[in-house]
Amino acid sequence: MQRTIVIGNISLDHIHRPGHPPLHQLGGAALHLAAAAARAGLPAAPAASIGSDLAHLPDDPRLPALDWTLLHHAPQSSAAFTIHYDRAGTVTAVDTAYGAAEHLTAHALRVIDRHPQAVFHISGRRPLDLPAVLGALTTRDHTFSLDFHLPSAPHLIPAAAPWLHHATTVFVNAEEHLLLTQSTGSRPCPEVVVTDGPRPAYVVLNGRPGPPVVPPAVPTLRQITGAGDTLAGTYLAHRARGIPPGAALTHAVQAASRHTTQHPLTLAPHRAPP
Repeated sequence: MQRTIVIGNISLDHIHRPGHPPLHQLGGAALHLAAAAARAGLPAAPAASIGSDLAHLPDDPRLPALDWTLLHHAPQSSAAFTIHYDRAGTVTAVDTAYGAAEHLTAHALRVIDRHPQAVFHISGRRPLDLPAVLGALTTRDHTFSLDFHLPSAPHLIPAAAPWLHHATTVFVNAEEHLLLTQSTGSRPCPEVVVTDGPRPAYVVLNGRPGPPVVPPAVPTLRQITGAGDTLAGTYLAHRARGIPPGAALTHAVQAASRHTTQHPLTLAPHRAPP
């Protein structure tokens, strides 16, 4: 299968959940999604901007084999996100220090320009200039998929609207799907994967929803962050080998559920906020 370049953030995440001690871990949609794609057999290359504090990342034995050649090493600390969840596992607040990720847009545009035949996935998160990146991809007729993150989706989905119908697949949660439908109007995206945490997921093909896929019960929830990215990366890997959307979603939902039972990629809390 052809390599997929995943443009997005790789970060140091500080996770706060009621009744749990704070967690300090590797994060970022580009990392979680690329890792899931690779585990499902799709060659993946994260295209992210990181600082020297994550220079060791390619040597981390907990990660699958990834193509690390498209990382940009910036002279700043890596992006750091402090993410607060409620007891239902819903994100309630995100505090951000972008750091090296401020260079992501310029880096992404260089990568797009230098890889004219590549397949891309775009993790639609701030601080990425999403219109600039999507405009470059469509001008060069690249194949690309796209996902969003709820805290920034109300701004980024309308901003991405002129290019959404060019995406092969768009990944959204239930709330983002409402924004997506409003933004696309009478011209729906060809393939939309809609998730809703532990509730059923489904694929919408040209505006028509398919049958729901119910996630399996999880005996022990160890992490939440990265589950949606794991679903997206796994789905893309199975679609890349020609598996139909419904079957690909079943594999992806199972992978996301397994992800929540595994221990996160924790780090020493040396960058924890006071």
